[in-house]
Amino acid sequence: MKPLITFIFSLTSFFFCVSLLSEPGAATAHNDGVYIVYMGAPASLKGSLKDDHAQLLDSLLKRKQDALIHNYKSGFSGFAAHLSAEEARSIAEKPGVVSVFPDPVLQLHTTRSWDFLKYETSVMIESNPRSDSNSTDAIIGILDTGIWPESESFNDETMGPIPLRWNGTCANGQDSSTFNCNKKIIGARSYGAGENKSRTPRDMMGHGTHVASTAAGVEVKDVSYYGLAAGTAKGGSPGSRLAIYQVFSSQNGSQGSTVLAAFDDAIADGVDVLSLSFGSSSFLEQEFINDPIALGAFHAVQNGITVVCSAGNDGPNPGSVVNSAPWILTVAATTIDRVFESDVVLGNNKVIKGTGINFASIQNSPVYPIIYAKSAKKSGVDENATRNCEPNSMDQEIIKGKIVVCDNEDSLYPQRNKQDEVKKLGGIGVILIDDELRGVAFNFGTFPMTVISSKDCAKVLSYINSTKNPVATILPTTAPTNYKPAPTIAYFSSRGPSTIPKNILKPDIAAPGVNILAAWIGNDTVQTLKGKDPPLYNVLSGTSMACPHVSGIAAAVKSRNPTWSPSVIRSAIMTTAAQTNNMKAPITTEKGTAATPYDFGAGEVSTTGPLQPGLVYETTAIDYLNFLCYHGYNIATIKIMANTIPDGFTCPEESSIDLISNINYPSIAISNFDEKAGRRVNRTLTNVAGNAKMEDAKTVYNISIDAPAGLDVQVVPDKLHFSKIDEKSSYQVSFSAANPLKKDLFGSITWSNGRYKVRSTFALSSKSGSVALDKK
Repeated sequence: MKPLITFIFSLTSFFFCVSLLSEPGAATAHNDGVYIVYMGAPASLKGSLKDDHAQLLDSLLKRKQDALIHNYKSGFSGFAAHLSAEEARSIAEKPGVVSVFPDPVLQLHTTRSWDFLKYETSVMIESNPRSDSNSTDAIIGILDTGIWPESESFNDETMGPIPLRWNGTCANGQDSSTFNCNKKIIGARSYGAGENKSRTPRDMMGHGTHVASTAAGVEVKDVSYYGLAAGTAKGGSPGSRLAIYQVFSSQNGSQGSTVLAAFDDAIADGVDVLSLSFGSSSFLEQEFINDPIALGAFHAVQNGITVVCSAGNDGPNPGSVVNSAPWILTVAATTIDRVFESDVVLGNNKVIKGTGINFASIQNSPVYPIIYAKSAKKSGVDENATRNCEPNSMDQEIIKGKIVVCDNEDSLYPQRNKQDEVKKLGGIGVILIDDELRGVAFNFGTFPMTVISSKDCAKVLSYINSTKNPVATILPTTAPTNYKPAPTIAYFSSRGPSTIPKNILKPDIAAPGVNILAAWIGNDTVQTLKGKDPPLYNVLSGTSMACPHVSGIAAAVKSRNPTWSPSVIRSAIMTTAAQTNNMKAPITTEKGTAATPYDFGAGEVSTTGPLQPGLVYETTAIDYLNFLCYHGYNIATIKIMANTIPDGFTCPEESSIDLISNINYPSIAISNFDEKAGRRVNRTLTNVAGNAKMEDAKTVYNISIDAPAGLDVQVVPDKLHFSKIDEKSSYQVSFSAANPLKKDLFGSITWSNGRYKVRSTFALSSKSGSVALDKK
């Protein structure tokens, strides 16, 4: 895998190497740092908790008047404050406190996509659906870098009145003269401390605008990125409203305390869906009670809000998926059938396909000398450095006026450094060799540069070595569609299995996240071509882009089925996903191998299937409480965290991490599988097809099982009978094997009544799912 630092410099400024670090100077014995004090459910629901919260704050502010940064009191209880390490330890022992942890820094995971999804995954929809609601009143909350409200993607001309249930505000801060909300952008908030408290929610980075328009942008015709990817831009739920929570104001990341403040406000404001295209590093993933996103999402879901998060950009490393709490809908990234092609033409008239965005103005005929970088090695320089076009490794006199072929095997210098070095030395173009990066179109501006595969590199080098005066050219980018195969898994997309814990299969779903065209800020300079006006639409890649595709679909489902809970919406999205590409073959990874649920969860999201899934798996409040028990939390901690707990609820005496497999999740994950003992898991399905008058509600579903060789899977019963809407029916799945598992195994079970297919993926591993965690 290429280090994600490549993204920082070469794709866009929004693809960050994700980190989870304390604020500088934070948690030392001699300097106060920012700590988050998490106290569970909102104090308004529990009298004693309200007293605990008030007493802690009162005591703190008496000692330090300016210590408080955020006070959480709407969706959950707690605060963020400047504390010494000793104070933090002391507060952690106080009544009503679940956890105290240093304020982490979270980083961003960064038109045709919707057309491709609709064509590839659409299914027949009833003309008389169960719900008579329209698709105009879902509210999507976007936690990101803000928004550029003047973009045509946020035009409100076709929007009706703002829903009366909306409780939010348009806090335009310092930009009150120009930043205006409307019937599309119905709310906007920005967050900061000290001198930043009154800053504007206006997006100055572009990422949030791109994400928001992908989720809910209205249809805008004849858009492109300087002529590339021309067409109509639209979001997944064009009729939905947007509520903007600017938690990033710079590329330095967002404090976890700020993210929690946005969650707290969004819960009170009344959003239906929350979309978060950022998270922690897979290398520094935290236990749930120390993870701001997991905590905020837990309380949002308890308040009926669907939370959709990106899976991370640390792929293709196994176990790199983040945002993996079971109450979060976690999204992986795939490609679409449009590519940004910049080909190489050799002097022998052979054409080598390349990938990249460049607006080169050199000749289309192969008239430029071409050289392999290592042939320009400076005296005394390591050959590996030269062939990778590292700074100060090549002879300027040899490079000048030539197209340079560069390897990309080093980890210190991303492709932008190689481009700059060749350009500085007078080179006129770069051909970069990289099998992984070839799947993503990096923006090289007006400089002639493209990325080719190692297989094609052999052809280029063979030609260079075959003639005394080799020549070539690099063609400007075109954007052909109907590329096959598509989708494939994006190389950067983080992979399962989930490590906290392994018995929840993550990611949940995959969606387009490569070369996505969407709205952009109007004052950009970084992506603007010389002599051109700033682009109003831009092309980005990342799980950041995949996440809002699913957020838009979740909003569309909520609009059509307003009484559905977040877990029902998630089930509808997962059980109707596709597993085949546009060649009617199984979806593959970036290497061409068959993708597994660790790569794409349930599969590629469908735009229409979730609207009418037939049956759904509802993960109940009891399921989540049991999950916390199985995960190792004690009942006292759980009672503080949960909004409500049924009378008499207690953790099972034999709680273990293995029992997590038994919560009513739409997929099944089993770790530490013992072939001798086998394993049984239970699931319950709810009928959501038909209508309240029981028309078309009576039906029978039959089971079909897709199991790998060596694994025996039995389902009892093999038929499920439903006679009315919202009726529930349970079944048990038994897994057994004659021999120990040599590798993780995958398969699926599908219930079908001839009209609907309800598919659940399973994954089995012989490895233990337990990890050493610090739980209170």
